[in-house]
Amino acid sequence: MGAMLLTGCGGADRSARTEDENRIVIADTQGPTSLDPAQSWDSWYTSRWGITETLYKLDENLKPYPFLAKSCEMEDDTTWVITLRDDVTFQNGEKMTAESVKKCWERTAGINARFQEVLYIDSMEADGQILTVKTSKPVPAFLNSLCEPLTGIIDVDDGQDPAKQPVGTGPFRAVSYEVNSKCVVEKYEDYWGGEPKADGAVINIIGDTSTLAMAQQNGETDISVSMPGTSLELFEDTSRYNADGVAGSRGEIIYFNYDNPILSQLPVRQALSMIIDKENYAAVINQGASVSARGIYPDFMDFGASKGEGYAYDPQKAAELLDNAGITDTDGNGIREYQGKDISLRLVTYNTKGELPLFCNEISSAAKEIGLDIQVEVYGSTIEQQKTGDFDLMMVSATMCPTGDPQYFADITLKTGGSGNYGGYSNEKVDKLIDQLDVEFDGNRRTQLAKEIQKEVLDDAGFIVVGHAKYYYIMGTNVKGLHTNPSEYYLLDKDVYKE
Repeated sequence: MGAMLLTGCGGADRSARTEDENRIVIADTQGPTSLDPAQSWDSWYTSRWGITETLYKLDENLKPYPFLAKSCEMEDDTTWVITLRDDVTFQNGEKMTAESVKKCWERTAGINARFQEVLYIDSMEADGQILTVKTSKPVPAFLNSLCEPLTGIIDVDDGQDPAKQPVGTGPFRAVSYEVNSKCVVEKYEDYWGGEPKADGAVINIIGDTSTLAMAQQNGETDISVSMPGTSLELFEDTSRYNADGVAGSRGEIIYFNYDNPILSQLPVRQALSMIIDKENYAAVINQGASVSARGIYPDFMDFGASKGEGYAYDPQKAAELLDNAGITDTDGNGIREYQGKDISLRLVTYNTKGELPLFCNEISSAAKEIGLDIQVEVYGSTIEQQKTGDFDLMMVSATMCPTGDPQYFADITLKTGGSGNYGGYSNEKVDKLIDQLDVEFDGNRRTQLAKEIQKEVLDDAGFIVVGHAKYYYIMGTNVKGLHTNPSEYYLLDKDVYKE
């Protein structure tokens, strides 16, 4: 597979670059199921690839600022008046109006449940460039949520199939997309922000991280996304490469499947939390490309965990917890039993984030030392397992506060019934605290509530966050204008080009 991918990068795409040297070649380990921003998490890719844009964007400090909108004013606790820019056109030349935004959002809300988890829209009224939004409850993080790529705007009246060619407002329009293979975009010359400096881009999906690194080394790729820490040392030659990285909120998180009666036992979850040497995983296994996680949110955020919270690395104490809970090895085969059966758990993950299988194998070895059998299963994606719940443990890479606000992850993942709560975690106290966070406007109180939510989840060993990844782009020194944003929403914009 790796050889085939490299051949693909070096054939047609190389000849395209010869004809047009200002066409940027980007490689990533993952791609969307389609280019329809309303589907799943596909909008994150259409945003990164410069196809779709949002009313607000996040700066390098994860603070929202107006983008397609000129302003957004809160009229009362549940009413927001959004004034749109008057000079924005879609990639078909049609003007973006409040009515087109309203139609787009209505379509997205009907397709993706996550839309209402971030905006809670009850009704909308469009008048020229003014969109008045009424929410079903107070939404203090409304401006932050307007930065979520899922709220990106496309012209739903265009007639094109959004899965193949969404008509957005961005500097680049979609030409074609082959799922899990390649996307081609070309510049939209009449882009409202000014003509893009690059003529277009080819985005190659290269799932194998060794092949990803090789393509960058061979000059077949201009920009690489999701380069694993184990490969970073290959790009230390500053005469050839720039490595632009920033601390972000993406974490390596383990979900428990609470339908499994073994994992509903607190001592088991606590023990699993205590066999992971997070410092070693970050510094040695991931070679410094991540930092160990104290809690759920990154330590650098105001609402990060306090020192001493969570469960520290202590395999001896982990074994004692299981002993004290009566979960022991009674037949001497090295595996503890629960209700008369050996404990054997399936830990699923995927290989497009290179550190995940490495972490999982290390966890399996550590679990064996305390008498737990964990079988690691590695896939190209865990989307199916997320849908069906076909796992005992699942390790994925997920962002904890991509919009710069703690409410996002709390609503989607930590709350009972959240669309990203794949293991069915449910904690009544956590739910009540999240309900308070959802309607609290005071910044200091929001921070305190987020810390309380986090502490309760940590005490309950509801999830395990192993570390928080540093977000890197590896690029040739001839690539200009690209700066990493900790939100991970942005990559290709009008200012990125190649000398």
